[in-house]
Amino acid sequence: MKCAVYVRVSTEEQAKEGYSLAAQTDKIVEYIKSKGWTYSQIYNDDGYSAASRRRPALQRLLADAASQQFEAVIVYRIDRLSRNLKDLIEIVEELATNGAGFKSITEIIDTTTPEGRLMFHQFGSFAQYERELISQRTSLGRSKRLKLGLWPGGRAPFGYLLKAGKLQTVEKEAKLVRLMFELYLNKNLGVINIARYLNDKGIKTKQGKKWKFTVVHKILTNPTYTGCIVRSGERVTGAHKPIIKEEVFNKVREVLPTRKAKTRSLVSPNLFTGYIFCGCGSAMHMMYPGLPNKARYKYYACSRRVTYKDCKQDYLRADILEESVIDQLEKIAEDKTRLQAIITNLKKENNKLLPSLKNNQQKLSRKIAMLSKEKEGLLRWMSQKAAKPYTLNVLNERFEKIELELNELTHSRWQVEEELKKRLHFGLSPEKVSLYLKKVVATFAELERQEQKRLLLEVIQKIKVNSLDEVHLYLSLPRKISILDLGQGPLGSTLHYGARRGS
Repeated sequence: MKCAVYVRVSTEEQAKEGYSLAAQTDKIVEYIKSKGWTYSQIYNDDGYSAASRRRPALQRLLADAASQQFEAVIVYRIDRLSRNLKDLIEIVEELATNGAGFKSITEIIDTTTPEGRLMFHQFGSFAQYERELISQRTSLGRSKRLKLGLWPGGRAPFGYLLKAGKLQTVEKEAKLVRLMFELYLNKNLGVINIARYLNDKGIKTKQGKKWKFTVVHKILTNPTYTGCIVRSGERVTGAHKPIIKEEVFNKVREVLPTRKAKTRSLVSPNLFTGYIFCGCGSAMHMMYPGLPNKARYKYYACSRRVTYKDCKQDYLRADILEESVIDQLEKIAEDKTRLQAIITNLKKENNKLLPSLKNNQQKLSRKIAMLSKEKEGLLRWMSQKAAKPYTLNVLNERFEKIELELNELTHSRWQVEEELKKRLHFGLSPEKVSLYLKKVVATFAELERQEQKRLLLEVIQKIKVNSLDEVHLYLSLPRKISILDLGQGPLGSTLHYGARRGS
C-alpha cells in the first residue's frame, strides 16, 4: 500500500520528548516498512496548532489526496491530524471520498469498519477534550496573573518593558507616549498627522519601523497607560506605573468618536483637508514639492497620484485656491435668486430624509437598549463566585463582542442625531443667508487658521477638483441648517482656479 506520512508539532510541544518531528517521522517510517508498505511523501507542519485546518502541509496533503496520489495517511497519534472533533471527522471523510484511508500507529484505528469508526470518534473526542483543557488552564493562569496586577501575556505595549512578568517603564518611550496625547489634545493633530510628525522627526517604533496611524490610534486607546490592565471585559489595577493620567486618557476617549465622524475636516491645520477631493474621487492632501529651501508654496495633491501614480491631476497652489473660494462665496452672497432656490431645495430634501433618519434613530436606540440589558445580565453572571471557569470564558467572549457592538451602534446613533439636528431648522430667508455669507467673507481674514476652517465648514460641504480650470463648490447652509449637496447643476457653483480676488 502506498502511504502518505503526516507529522506536526505546535510551538509548545517541540521540546517534549516523543513529539519532535524527527521522532514522529522515524516511528511512522519504521511502522510502514514493517507492514511492507511504501510512502510517497512526508507532510510536515512545523509549529502549527491542531486547533485549525489552516496548515500548509495539511492543505497540500488534502490536495494530493484529491488527485489520488496515495491510499492511506499515516500519523503518529490522532491528535497530530487535529484536536477538533468536527475538523477531524471532516478531514477523514474527505480522505475517504478520495479513496484514502487513515491510520494511527499508536492507537487502534481502522476507519473501514463500524467498530473502528466508533473508536475513531472516541479518540477524537478525547483529543478535543485535551485541547479544551489546555485552553482552560491557560485562561485560568492568565486570569490569576491579571488579578495580581501582572501582565497576563503577550508583547509589552510601547512605553513598557516586560521583566519577570511585570511591566517596567521605558522612559524614552514613555515621553513619546505623552507627546502623542499632547499633540492630539492640545495641538489638534489627528492620528495621521501625529504619525507623520514622528516620522518627519526620524523617530522610530520599538521595532525600528516608521509609525503608522493605526499604531498611534492603538496607543491613544490603550488603558494600560493609565496604570490598569483590561482583559476580556475585566479591569484591574496593574502593578506597573501609569504613563498617562486617567483624566487625560478619558478626554481623548471622548474626542475620538467625534473626530472619527468629522474625519480630518476640523483637526488638520490645512484649510480644505478633509473635504477637498480630486475628480477621480480620491482625497487631496497638502504637499510641499521641491527642495526645502525652495518650498515657498503649499499645494493640494491627489492622494491617488502620489500613492499609485495613476492620476494626472495637477497640483493646486493652496493660497490661490483659498482666495478663489472666498471670492466665489462673495459672489453667491449677492445672488438672492440662487439662495432662494437653495432654501427651497433644502426643504424638499429634508421632507424626504427626516422620516428615515428618525426611523434609524429609533432602531439604533432599541438595539443599544437590548444590548445594554444583555451586558448587565452578563455582569451579574460573571460576578457569581459559583460560575465555572469555562462558563466565565464564554461569558467574557460575549461581553467583549457586546462592548464592540455597543461602541459602533452608539457612534452610528450620534451621526444620525447630528444629521437630524441639522435638518430640523427651516427658519432661513435668502436675506439672512446673504447676510451670513457676507459676514463670513468680511471676517475671514481676521480669524485664526482653525477658526477660518470651522467657518468654511458651515458654508462648504466639499470641493471637487476636475482640473485647474474647473473647481466645484458643493455648498452648505449655516450650521443650524441642513447641509445640502448642490452638485454641479443649476444651483452648483463653479470657480476658476487662479481667479484671484480683485482680479
